[in-house]
Amino acid sequence: MEIKHTIEILTKDIQDIEKLVGNLKNSQEGSAIELDLALSKLRNVYEVLTMIKADMLYARTQPAPEQGPAPEPIPEPKPEPEPKPEPEPEPEPEPEPKPQAEILAEKFSTESSINENMAGQRGKDMDSKLMGQPIENISRNIGINDRFLIIRELFDGNAEGFHKLVDDLDGAGNYQEAFNLIGKSFSDTMEHEGVGILIGLAKRRHIRE
Repeated sequence: MEIKHTIEILTKDIQDIEKLVGNLKNSQEGSAIELDLALSKLRNVYEVLTMIKADMLYARTQPAPEQGPAPEPIPEPKPEPEPKPEPEPEPEPEPEPKPQAEILAEKFSTESSINENMAGQRGKDMDSKLMGQPIENISRNIGINDRFLIIRELFDGNAEGFHKLVDDLDGAGNYQEAFNLIGKSFSDTMEHEGVGILIGLAKRRHIRE
């Protein structure tokens, strides 16, 4: 018999007995049937409690179950020594801040150099493109500075001689003929800058890609 279920039955019987006894109290004449029912339930409660007591006495007389040897305690692991922290490197001293005026001067100098380099590179690229393009007339494509340089240093200021040579170069049948005219006129000064300018113009005038 399960003790929990038994206690539930006893509790219900006691509640029923309490109700039956209450009915007897409220009734002047009483009821033999209710009285018998209360006695029956009370007898049942008595028997059940007697059985529970007997079970408890029997359980006390039984020897306690033998227990096996207690398990040996497991030794706790020894904590490993913590590694010593390495010394932190000393921080390098921070450089002293430069004055604002010096910073601005360096920035301006850097930007100026970059702008000059970009301008020079654009100028070289433009010159290279122009120098490689064919022309129809040498006289109209020679620069003013180059014109004055050639007249002053190669023709001793004789502008008519310069114009005559340019017309002959424009009228040459091909580049080789124009080159021969330049070589004949400046055989002793072929390394001069002005001669190089004339050769370049003659090549653009007569050589077609």
